[in-house]
Amino acid sequence: MGGELLKERYVVSLVVILLMMVFAINATPVRSDSSTPPLLPGAQIAPNAQMVNGPTAQALRWTKGQPYPVVNGKAVPPPDAPPSNAGSAPATSYGGHWYAGSVYSGTSKLNTWVISEISIPSTAASDKSEFYYVLLSIWDNAGSYDQIGFSGDYGVWGLTYSYTTGPCTNPTYVYTPDYFSLKAGQEYVLAISSQNTPYTHLQVYTVSSTGVLSLIFDIGAPTGVSNPGLEQEAFYCGAYDYTDYEEVYGTLSYTQPDPYGAPGGFQWYFHDNLNAPLNTGPWTFTKWTAWWTTNTPPTAVGSPAVIGSYSGYAELVIINNFQSTSGFIPG
Repeated sequence: MGGELLKERYVVSLVVILLMMVFAINATPVRSDSSTPPLLPGAQIAPNAQMVNGPTAQALRWTKGQPYPVVNGKAVPPPDAPPSNAGSAPATSYGGHWYAGSVYSGTSKLNTWVISEISIPSTAASDKSEFYYVLLSIWDNAGSYDQIGFSGDYGVWGLTYSYTTGPCTNPTYVYTPDYFSLKAGQEYVLAISSQNTPYTHLQVYTVSSTGVLSLIFDIGAPTGVSNPGLEQEAFYCGAYDYTDYEEVYGTLSYTQPDPYGAPGGFQWYFHDNLNAPLNTGPWTFTKWTAWWTTNTPPTAVGSPAVIGSYSGYAELVIINNFQSTSGFIPG
C-alpha cells in the first residue's frame, strides 16, 4: 500500500514537472522584475502574453542625423515625432514623408491612461515595397515619446512599439516596427499607461466577439521617474504630443479597392479614444482636432490621405488614398 502511494506521488510530481517544463519551453519573454503590469478595467492577461521591461532583443535605435537602420536589406525608419512650427502649426518639412491624423485639443493635464481601438484590415498587408505606421502616441513627463500601434512593414501587419531616451529635443528612438505579426481582421485596443511603476507601459489587447479584453503585449519603457505621468496636450518639446496618426515613408500604389469602401488604399478607423487623469478622475472621451502635414491635403481626391471624423469627440478616420508612384521615401 505504501509503495503504491509513493508511486502515485511520484507520477503526480513527474506530471507537474513536465507541465512546468512545457510551460517554460513555450513561455514568452517575462519582466525582469516579475511585476504585473497595470491592466485596463475588466481585462485579463492572455496565456501567451509577451511582457518585458526595457528593449526587446530585436529593438532598433536611431537618432536624428544618423542613417536609418537596415534590416534584410531594407531601411527601417522610426516612428518619428512630428515637429510643430512654434508649437502651433504643422512644420513645412518632414524629411520627405508625411503624417495625417488628429491631435488632442482639450485642456492640458497629466494622465494615467490613454487608449484607442482599431481594427486590422481583413485583407493581407500592403505591397512589399511600402512602409508606414499607424499609431497612438503621447509624450510622458520623463521626456520619452511613447508609441504603440502597427506597421505596414513591407507587406506585413506588424506590432509596433517605440519610446525614446535622452533629451526630448534630440531623442534616441528605441523601436521595433514588427515585433510580431498581427491578425488580419482582428480588433485591437492600444493603450499607454504610466502609474505606480518606474515605467511607461505600452500595451496591446485583443477584443473578443463578446467584448472581452485580453492583454497580449506589454513593454515597460524605462523612464527613470518613480511615478511618471502622460503629458496630455497638443504640443510638447517642439513636437506634436497626444495624437492618433498615420506616418508614411513609402508612397502607396494600390490598385485594389479598399475593403472598407475607400477609393484606394486602406481606411484607419480609430474609435473609443479615452483618457484617465493621473490618480484621480473618471475616464473621458478625447477631444480631437484633425491635422496633417503641409504636403498632405486633407480632402483632395488623389491626395495621400483624407481625414474625417465620426459622431463624438473620440472618433477619427484616415482614408489612405492610392498614389500614382511607389518606392521608399528617404528621411
